[in-house]
Amino acid sequence: MTTDSPPWLTKQTADDTVHAVPLDDGIVHDFTPDCPCGPAPQVVPGGVVLVHASLDGREHQETP
Repeated sequence: MTTDSPPWLTKQTADDTVHAVPLDDGIVHDFTPDCPCGPAPQVVPGGVVLVHASLDGREHQETP
């Protein structure tokens, strides 16, 4: 994938939830489902990833 937008961080938390969090975003993201950005679950092979919303909307412009 080629993109000009800032990168993402993926992190698995202690409860085995995987989060995709935008880096260089205008807000600080919590690694919880209650993050102020309102993360949305996305089904992927092998499970579910909580995709956190970015202020620049990059999650709507990128495809894996």
